[in-house]
Amino acid sequence: MNIKFLILCLSNKQPRRQKLIQNLLVGKRTVSTLFWGMRYGLLEYSAILKNFNLDKMPAQLNQLIQKGYVEQVDEYKYILTTKGQKEKDSILESFYILKTKLNYYDYDVIAFKSRLLLAIQVASEYSYKNSNYYPVTTDFKSASLVKKWFKTHKNALPDRMKEYLTNYLASIDENRANIFAHMFVGYQRYGMTNQQIANEMNLSALEEYFFQYDLLVDLIEYIENDDDDLLKELLVDIKVLRTNKHALKTYNEFKHGKTIREIAENNKLRNSTIREHLLECAIWMPKKEFPYKMIISEEKENVLDQYYQANNIDDWQYNENISNQEFSFFEFRIYQIMRSKPND
Repeated sequence: MNIKFLILCLSNKQPRRQKLIQNLLVGKRTVSTLFWGMRYGLLEYSAILKNFNLDKMPAQLNQLIQKGYVEQVDEYKYILTTKGQKEKDSILESFYILKTKLNYYDYDVIAFKSRLLLAIQVASEYSYKNSNYYPVTTDFKSASLVKKWFKTHKNALPDRMKEYLTNYLASIDENRANIFAHMFVGYQRYGMTNQQIANEMNLSALEEYFFQYDLLVDLIEYIENDDDDLLKELLVDIKVLRTNKHALKTYNEFKHGKTIREIAENNKLRNSTIREHLLECAIWMPKKEFPYKMIISEEKENVLDQYYQANNIDDWQYNENISNQEFSFFEFRIYQIMRSKPND
């Protein structure tokens, strides 16, 4: 874990749980993790570091405490000191922050990169009629996919590939295009490693990962929207909705009038599972897309507004009986999510 990024994940106003941040970054998506990830303003980083080892985070927090950047609020929560906030402001001026907005989709950029590099290598070696080379390392599924892709587009492939990549690189910033091209593998060309690119750009390993992530997602979306379908086959299972497909099914059934009990019975699931599906959808979806009114009536909303008023949402405590009205924890959490969302 990059210790500077850890500072960026903390706040000087909101005590935050170290373990929750860690679980969010590696992609553990319980409703609790997603809810607090949303409250921390870190939801878009869910699963972004699933291929990184974050076991050193507790030790790094202790280092930050010793330096006076962080204070431990209780057994689980940490907050930035005034000194820590100044350090965070300083880091923000130079640290490469992920530019891709990860609100709706997950991207398997590592799989896409391996497919892309292999496809470029295959086209390049083919253009020189060279069949004796070591292909870039990739998983079996990606290797099989690229092999099938090559057979489909074999005719005029080198020229088509060159034109496609030239058009894409011409559409982005020249510096980014040059760095991207450094990654390419081909005939008598080995490409730069992640560390070499990081050194070239004077970035940390994590910043270089974010930089490549942005580049690769940009290319994925370029391929998706391009009229030329040359590379579309490389996108199989690369882009996935962040909301669980079972949760989306529940959401659609609920929105069209089925009750929680009916959905549970029809799908042989527990009522609690259906509620978790709806909470997950509420967390990920823009406020206008989720049917809050079907869960919390206007009367109940007014009671909750009066009870919690403008108090900090993080500090709200669940109360099952307010003004002689009963509230489930599900309704309480839905109300918290609703009040956390901007009026988009």
